[in-house]
Amino acid sequence: MIERNRLARNRDIALTTLIDLLVQIIFVFTLILISVDVMEGESQERGWVTPEVWKTLISIFDIDPRNLRDARVQVTEIKGKYDKVKDDLLACDAKIGACEKQTGRGPGNSPCRNSAGVEMVVAEATIDQEGRIIVALGRHSRDLQDRQPLNADAIGIPLSVGEFGSLFRSWREHGLARHPPCAFKAEVWYDPRAPAGNYEPARRAIASYFTLAAPPRRF
Repeated sequence: MIERNRLARNRDIALTTLIDLLVQIIFVFTLILISVDVMEGESQERGWVTPEVWKTLISIFDIDPRNLRDARVQVTEIKGKYDKVKDDLLACDAKIGACEKQTGRGPGNSPCRNSAGVEMVVAEATIDQEGRIIVALGRHSRDLQDRQPLNADAIGIPLSVGEFGSLFRSWREHGLARHPPCAFKAEVWYDPRAPAGNYEPARRAIASYFTLAAPPRRF
């Protein structure tokens, strides 16, 4: 009788240990799947999964003890949840990209690139206190200036919104004439003392001709 009880107890311990090992294997396998996809993305794409989502993806409540004999089914269900989260994030990225295209992408095209594939920052624009625009040549402007030289009055001189539009129209049109059409990039600084009524028309004028390399910064 004692021997039978000991065998039953050993069998229960072995079964409990086996179940625990299966649960741990499923956790590790799921974590590897998630980690591989997250770490292989671009740096700006990493870290998009919130802690709450991670907890859900590897939660003990995602494991149904009644189906532990079929671990593959459990992993498939968890992977399906992860794929849905990833699809939702991609849809969110698409919406953000559409908003950026409307607000700061020059004439609505992707940035122009040079022969090395680098996005061309061709202008450094400053908005002064009166809302005038002062432009200096950017770090990738040499090739563009050789192909489409600007009037001498365009560089280093305070320009009204109208003057800026007239003098830099050729650079915008040069980008639009490329295949595919594109917009050159500009870095923008502004005087924080500029009233919105002076600053905003200047910012819009720059953004209508150039893709903004970054949000305008104070100087």
